[in-house]
Amino acid sequence: MRFICSLFLVFCFSTVLSAKNVVYIVVEGVSRATFYELIKRNKLPNYNKIIERGNYRNMGIDNSMLLSHDSTLIAYSGYSSKQFHDRSFIEQLQLLKPNLDIKCFLSVPINKDYPLDIQASLVHLTEVTDSPSIVYRTSTEIGVLASDYIQNQQNSFFLILNFTNVDYVGWRYREGAMKYSMAIKNTDKSLGLIIDALEERNEFEDTDFLITTNYGYHRKLQIPKEEGWVVSTQKVLRKGTLYDLFPSLLDLLDVGSDMNSFFLGHSLFRYVEKSLVTNP
Repeated sequence: MRFICSLFLVFCFSTVLSAKNVVYIVVEGVSRATFYELIKRNKLPNYNKIIERGNYRNMGIDNSMLLSHDSTLIAYSGYSSKQFHDRSFIEQLQLLKPNLDIKCFLSVPINKDYPLDIQASLVHLTEVTDSPSIVYRTSTEIGVLASDYIQNQQNSFFLILNFTNVDYVGWRYREGAMKYSMAIKNTDKSLGLIIDALEERNEFEDTDFLITTNYGYHRKLQIPKEEGWVVSTQKVLRKGTLYDLFPSLLDLLDVGSDMNSFFLGHSLFRYVEKSLVTNP
């Protein structure tokens, strides 16, 4: 029995299904309380399509990350403000997978500026991937850009998207307000445009999604909270932290062993000893 269990753990650790395409989405400012309730009430049918193939799980965020804006920076770059790196995640990926088409469709927040290091990181993403400049875009506009791209794409691709309107509604009104729930539902409709485009090309099952947030909100308040979550087409095997996002993307992109040493954290799709599953 012990031998069988050992084989099972080795298999889970060493094998992650890689997909032809990968879509990574940051949905800013989405509270677990509202998000999980909408999922359970089947008010987010397109998120549920992804969850049916994988699952959703809590994601840990240290309070210091929230205060320093590192939770947002890590979600987009894989690095904290204290980490040195000479190449961005995308530049390293381009070297390892030159035939992979990488595209970003990104929005800045409405009536709210990013800190300079986050803005610079997002601008860099668009420049090195020859993507549209980062300007304010609604959730629907992001979905339309992504679905149009998919319909006309011939190669394997890695898409990076974000939705910023939920966060705006959270601090403008509050978590749990009707407008807050509607903003999350709008991201689901946008996700539906992307899934429809993939299904038209018979590529939905060959595309992996990893969706997360940079933080949530306190229940029924306008105050950001250090609570995250992750939704994925691959089953997340444990509760992780934001540091685990980019090692997980490396697994989905099938380049984990080549780039993992550059990032803190561990893939969410692999079992890791408890002593290693801590905030770095």
